[in-house]
Amino acid sequence: MAFAKTQDTRVHVMGDMTMITGTFTDGGTEVSYASQLSQVFAAGGHLTSLQSTGIDVNNGNVAIASTVLTVSAVDARLHLAAGQSLYNAAGNRLGVIASVDSATQVTLAAPGLTVAVVDEDIYYVLGANKPSITLISTSLDVSIDETNKLVIFESGNRSAASVVSATDGRWWILGTR
Repeated sequence: MAFAKTQDTRVHVMGDMTMITGTFTDGGTEVSYASQLSQVFAAGGHLTSLQSTGIDVNNGNVAIASTVLTVSAVDARLHLAAGQSLYNAAGNRLGVIASVDSATQVTLAAPGLTVAVVDEDIYYVLGANKPSITLISTSLDVSIDETNKLVIFESGNRSAASVVSATDGRWWILGTR
């Protein structure tokens, strides 16, 4: 898995506790805390990149405030769930899913679409796209290796055949000096 460590690590001192924060690109990173912390209490992170669902608009242009979306290309039931936010490729939040009614119909909660969409636009989700029955796995795992004094942030590959994860995110580590 290809990954890169972004060099913007920041240290925040709060009494006898220290928090280290930073970002990662291309699927994750590992951070050595040996020079800043003697013990880690907790660590976490979140993904900041959009992931394509492969689902596209299938009924021409859809106006702002519309609540019913007709989709095609991919079964919406396999990729979307009620309560999830939809985005467009530009990162504009389109609305919150109220229900996934069928393979080809999704209903948004009021007030509906916040940005108009056009035929064949792809719908995205922020963070991990977690399809129901595929090998795609882009969730974020955080592990603490106390022996080697490392915190490992890893986001899985897009599929079993892929070798690159295209997820970006932010991370934090809390411990004592």
